[in-house]
Amino acid sequence: MKKRFYTLLFTAAGFSALAQIPNADFEAWQSAPGYEYPTGWGVVAQATNGIAVTCEKSTDRYSGSFAARLFTRDLGIARVPGLLFTGKLDVATQSVSGGFAYNQRPARLAGYYKYTPGVGDSCTVFGLLTRTLPAGGRDTVATFFWQGGAAAAYVPFSVPLVYRSNAQPDTALIVISSSKDPAAPAVNSSMWVDALAFEGSVSASEPTSLLPVLLAPNPVSELLRLHMAREGLLLAQVLDATGRKVGSHLLYSGEALPTGYLPAGLYFLVVLDAQSGQLVGRATFQRR
Repeated sequence: MKKRFYTLLFTAAGFSALAQIPNADFEAWQSAPGYEYPTGWGVVAQATNGIAVTCEKSTDRYSGSFAARLFTRDLGIARVPGLLFTGKLDVATQSVSGGFAYNQRPARLAGYYKYTPGVGDSCTVFGLLTRTLPAGGRDTVATFFWQGGAAAAYVPFSVPLVYRSNAQPDTALIVISSSKDPAAPAVNSSMWVDALAFEGSVSASEPTSLLPVLLAPNPVSELLRLHMAREGLLLAQVLDATGRKVGSHLLYSGEALPTGYLPAGLYFLVVLDAQSGQLVGRATFQRR
């Protein structure tokens, strides 16, 4: 098992029908050898054949009969955070993939949590809304990220969605973690979560037609080469998973931009015409 257990790399599978958050109140659970998991959600134990159980059904709930409790463990060979995700965890690639069918544009993800942190730790909730592109591949419509501190009793949390596109999504991916840093999680961090819901709405309009952006290599270590069918000077803005701008580079198609200054994780690239400021393309890349 790798010590760096996962990164903010998501590959969402495409769906088209409307759905709500699966089992959002964590009332339904399924049994597997040595552990239980909430229906519609993935847990670390599934990806490790039951070795790393870091999620359990809890009667300490906000509403209904049950909640999910996530807890960070030291297995000797690795410290493993408690994770819940609407997809699958690939331990080899340290990535979460999948999602559930969802075609709305909510303003926020809300829920209730309580949390007992290990030394210096905090819990996190994050994810993506994506859509299938007509020519194949996927486009990120929105991102969200929230970090919570100690809470002795259930308190509400609300995570605003940061929209990167005016398009309608078709897939949502949610990840919940008992530790903020999967590379160095604090032992004994425990998070209870219950009563999730997408709330509010953000209006949408048809976006301007964007050009495909090819990035290579992806994942990248030091230099990321950008290719797109457009002449003239481009402005490539780099955004982190929370939507914060962390880099800005002027370049032409075929040139490379530096990425060595970025921490490992998922990033969004917004490409503008350098003279007019017009949005001409979007892409995502992984810094390893």
